[in-house]
Amino acid sequence: MTDEQNKIEHYLDNAATTRTLEQAAQAAWDCMRRDYGNPSSQHGLGRRAAALLDQARRQVAAALGCPPEQIVFTSCGTESSNTAVQNAARRGRRFGRHILSTQIEHKATLETLKALEQQGWDVELIPPERDGTIDPANIERALREDTVLLTLAAVNSETGAILPWRQAAEAARRKAPHCLIHIDGVQAFCKLPLPLDNVDYLSVSGHKIGGCKGAGALYCREPRLLQPLLWGGGQEGGLRSGTEGTPQLCAFGAACALRAPRRTQDAARMEGLKQKLLSLLPSLPCPVRVNSPADGAPHILNFSPQAGRSEVLTRVLSDQGVYVSGGSACARGRRSYVLERMKVPAQAIDSALRVSFCPENTEEDVEALIRALDQALRLFV
Repeated sequence: MTDEQNKIEHYLDNAATTRTLEQAAQAAWDCMRRDYGNPSSQHGLGRRAAALLDQARRQVAAALGCPPEQIVFTSCGTESSNTAVQNAARRGRRFGRHILSTQIEHKATLETLKALEQQGWDVELIPPERDGTIDPANIERALREDTVLLTLAAVNSETGAILPWRQAAEAARRKAPHCLIHIDGVQAFCKLPLPLDNVDYLSVSGHKIGGCKGAGALYCREPRLLQPLLWGGGQEGGLRSGTEGTPQLCAFGAACALRAPRRTQDAARMEGLKQKLLSLLPSLPCPVRVNSPADGAPHILNFSPQAGRSEVLTRVLSDQGVYVSGGSACARGRRSYVLERMKVPAQAIDSALRVSFCPENTEEDVEALIRALDQALRLFV
């Protein structure tokens, strides 16, 4: 084995993706090697694959607390959000053209809204507070009688800020009679409660909870009204064409079955690790600005050392076997638009690091991060 392969690794970038759980990987492997038929085929192998697909759907539905028939499988959270936002806009167009969201949504939502705006929709984006949260009063004030879609992330992927989506959804039901509600639940699923009261669509993703990449799901309150984003062979009851990625979806279901019952204790464990990291940040050789709100999600902490740049720091940490992010993986190294909207100082944006936990992380991972970061920062102070 190479030195790189022998290196002890401390993976703290779980908001970008997670290591596939052993049971989830086994479920995918068994499907690929044993029950590998096309779920649409009528022979025995196809029926076995279809049965596994049904089981995965029940497992995801159980984790969300809804009937299996309200789950539409997709390839990822991005596809789920695109499907939801475009459908909601299409359904509401006879009642109005106003769409309400925030400036700190995931790009899957923001880019879809940009495309709708170019088609004539009136898109309004609420700015965040300086701590990255969203004031629910600002959302309520912006709601109009002709608002036809409210789309919010439950948890911001860069700062861990918990958005007031439940209060906003309740306000939308009162003030905008034809408004549909979409929640991006990718970073909250199996970590925080996601009650479906007042929710019409909710997006989730498998690889954020220990499943495989290539598997997502969309909760849809009224599936019969869903118009497909992809046309073709009529899979998923005609709602999402394309041969289902059965192995990935089996892994998704297995991950849900493992994570959902342990959500409360896993969240407490990750919160404990986050608090330990916060307690150790003052020991670093330069001051550190914390960009995450105090009451954010348990698994994400964004902070900025007042020295160095994030791309250099992440590379130095990586050389020591400690893996964190300079922001959202979707940003691909570009400056964080989330921190810009929060009016974080330029130097702090350029040095920002995001640490994100999974339930398998340990205090040793946190201590390894602090040791590696201490060494990295001494290159600049």
